[in-house]
Amino acid sequence: MASILSIVFPVFCAIAVGYAFGRFKKISLESLIEVLLYITIPSLVISSLTKRNFAISDVAVIAGAAVTVILGTGAISYVYLAIIKKRDLRGFYLPAMFMNSGNMSFPLALLAFGEEGLSIAVIYYITVSLLVYSLGIYIAKGGGGLGEMFRLPLIYASIIGLAINLTNVTLPNPLQVTVDMLGAATIPLMLISLGYRLHSAKLSHFWISLAGSIIRIGGGVSIAYLIVTFFAIQGLDAKIIILSSAMPSAVINFIISHRYNVHSDLVASTVVVSTLLSVVTTPLVLLWIM
Repeated sequence: MASILSIVFPVFCAIAVGYAFGRFKKISLESLIEVLLYITIPSLVISSLTKRNFAISDVAVIAGAAVTVILGTGAISYVYLAIIKKRDLRGFYLPAMFMNSGNMSFPLALLAFGEEGLSIAVIYYITVSLLVYSLGIYIAKGGGGLGEMFRLPLIYASIIGLAINLTNVTLPNPLQVTVDMLGAATIPLMLISLGYRLHSAKLSHFWISLAGSIIRIGGGVSIAYLIVTFFAIQGLDAKIIILSSAMPSAVINFIISHRYNVHSDLVASTVVVSTLLSVVTTPLVLLWIM
């Protein structure tokens, strides 16, 4: 249990630092997010993808699992909304489907399983990000959204990283060190920005938010377990798939819902509730898979 605490505590402590910072200091979070999107995350993607030899089949398994978990939680959400007779509540889908596979999954995978675990989490995150900026925007707008995906620097960093990996090319050491250094800034900046964003979010629609949180975490873990069991996925791949699938709702869901004016209060509330719930569920998931 002490080892689990040593993994979880730094993550939630860094989030708390961001939250406390937001209470006393106002900054432009958008500028910080731009730095993450255009500099540090692409660097981390390239850095991680060049440190482990992936076969195309490995990438397909991890990406396929992420897609299945997202679509599966979407199906559960559809059934839930039909039961409570609120099928027009489009915003509910966003936080129930799209998990925080970056801000929280990255540090947990790194602290629990090292660089190899992080590299698998990066592939999962890339898949989720592509779906957020295509399917997620489609849900929020009620149509369209595919074009947004191609504006992500993440896509081009992924192509570069996978090309280097699959062709066994080695980056010159000074360039590799630079990419590693920039990528290393991603995790602390992500956690601080998550905490900062949470400080301004407010609770509303509590019971629906709780239902969305349970679908996101409980549904995600259940579907991930079925996937790794049915397809006999083993080792670190299985552990990271389950861990990433158990993450709370991503903050990007609130940004998208606010941008397209679709139940942003509900989405923000679900992000908060699921993140609070993850304080309990994350150690339990780690205890299970380690």
